[in-house]
Amino acid sequence: MQPFQSKTQGNLMVDQATILVIDDEEAIRESLTDILEYSGFQVLAAEDGKSGITLFEEHKPEIGLIILDLLMPGLSGPETLQQLRLLDPAVTILLSSGYHEDEIAQILDGTSAGHSNIHFLQKPYSLATVVSITRSLLQKA
Repeated sequence: MQPFQSKTQGNLMVDQATILVIDDEEAIRESLTDILEYSGFQVLAAEDGKSGITLFEEHKPEIGLIILDLLMPGLSGPETLQQLRLLDPAVTILLSSGYHEDEIAQILDGTSAGHSNIHFLQKPYSLATVVSITRSLLQKA
């Protein structure tokens, strides 16, 4: 793994950005948290959509990216996405799912259509890929 290099983005240092991980699968949530923290990011983690929304409301100014699992019990991924976008339409969100991107488009039913700040990452993925995409998205934000 290459050493992390910080890049300034406005007032937010990319390496100091806080990432909000919302995933009901504990192993995935913990793995993402560990690798992102190792890569220099601050990480907040939530086990469901409701907790994720609460964390976003409490830490909105410092959150640069949300990694959101689409298939969760309780408040679903699409419902969580919709509520997050109501709180901040400009927040960058990386949707994660084992489904193919075409199937995700049907699940979202147009929720993400036309939004350049909503991106998709298909499971399974390597942790190095997540770090690379995270850096790239934060630099664009």
